[in-house]
Amino acid sequence: MGDDIRNALTGAGYTQTQVDMSGNVATLTGEAASEKTKNEIGTLAANTKCSKCADKKTWHEVKNDMTVKKAPALPTQSPYTFSAIKDESGRVVLNGWVQSQEQRDRVLARAKSAYSSVIDRKVRVANGAPNANWENVLNQNIDDLKLLDVGRFTMEDASSVISGRTTTSDVRDAINSRAASLTGYNGAASITVPDAANVNVGEIQSVQICQSLLDDLKRGKKINFAYDKAEIRGAESFDLLNALASAAKQCSSFQINIEGHTDADGSEDYNQRLSEARANLVVAYLSENGVERNRMTATGVGEARPIGDNSTDAGKAQNRRIEFIVTQSE
Repeated sequence: MGDDIRNALTGAGYTQTQVDMSGNVATLTGEAASEKTKNEIGTLAANTKCSKCADKKTWHEVKNDMTVKKAPALPTQSPYTFSAIKDESGRVVLNGWVQSQEQRDRVLARAKSAYSSVIDRKVRVANGAPNANWENVLNQNIDDLKLLDVGRFTMEDASSVISGRTTTSDVRDAINSRAASLTGYNGAASITVPDAANVNVGEIQSVQICQSLLDDLKRGKKINFAYDKAEIRGAESFDLLNALASAAKQCSSFQINIEGHTDADGSEDYNQRLSEARANLVVAYLSENGVERNRMTATGVGEARPIGDNSTDAGKAQNRRIEFIVTQSE
């Protein structure tokens, strides 16, 4: 009978289970991957029929002494975060923490039903202290992000921020309303609509999220200045500054350092002065548009930190820039 049980278990893929027969009692030992697997092995052993018995009896008893493999301890994550980024192609990249494998499966299934392409960069299971509505808010963010042309959402403990771009004020207003009415969460939204005034809602409580928001607004855009002058030029520059001012007002708990950078044309001293003047001009504009002056500093970096090749026109254009650095208030 012992051989019959061993053969049945091996045929089902349970090759590591030991079977010892004593009279009509089959004792199972070894390690099972889970309590469920242990029970399945015990049931299979109990239902195995005697190959040498004419009427194929299951006359034996089974004693299941298998141990269950101890699951690895889950990490404890703090802050507890989740983010998703949607690009121009409609692809979404997911990254962050969930509370169980079952929750992970549900979240990925929700995302895959909403987007044409989902990249699971690193969605992991961890212990922590997310708000009780974590999965509900996550699902709402997945659905709302789908409505944006490009954007991202970030959840951190009991806060949720969604940002991006849409072509219609109706979409923005609907998302703003949902963000402002989240249960148990500090919800915020920062969504731009071309040729429309900025209407943002909520307070952002994370330095990292504020930095990401300002970086996203600047991506692919520039604050342009007149040649060799501290003079802002172009409607697109003012549109960008207005969007940055609205976002900065949502980050009222943090300091923002505005850095001016130049290319290497001209003397080093001249470029230093020019970068300072341009940074101060941006600070003045943001202050005029509602950003508290005492939360901002202006720094001229001159030509000292290039990001492009100063021997080419394209590289010089990259180096002429304004950067925003968000830090904790002292």
